[in-house]
Amino acid sequence: MLSIYPACFFYENNSYSVVFPDLNWLTTQGDTLQEAMEMAIDCLAGYLYSYQMDGEDIPKPSKLSDIHTEVIAKELESPIYESFVNMVAVDVASYAKEHFEKSVKKHLLFQHGLTLLH
Repeated sequence: MLSIYPACFFYENNSYSVVFPDLNWLTTQGDTLQEAMEMAIDCLAGYLYSYQMDGEDIPKPSKLSDIHTEVIAKELESPIYESFVNMVAVDVASYAKEHFEKSVKKHLLFQHGLTLLH
């Protein structure tokens, strides 16, 4: 199931900052727009996964039309540069399975009575 939240993207100082106002002002950044979007997906997945693991209620997302970058910039006391709002979507369960829940394989070697873990 997809989780979808609005995020504000701000271009400043040759990189993009990303803010999720619905998620306690969760932020990330990327040097390019592509990297900022990838980081936004990773950040959103990690945040929502942590909420789920802690058994906390996940905040409801705002409507895209209710988020305004100029208001967010003012709240952050940040100058307004090039900015836009975009929805960021992630399937938290699938993302977590691939990125957060990787199993670690251990090989046991018995050498002269010692057990070595790799």
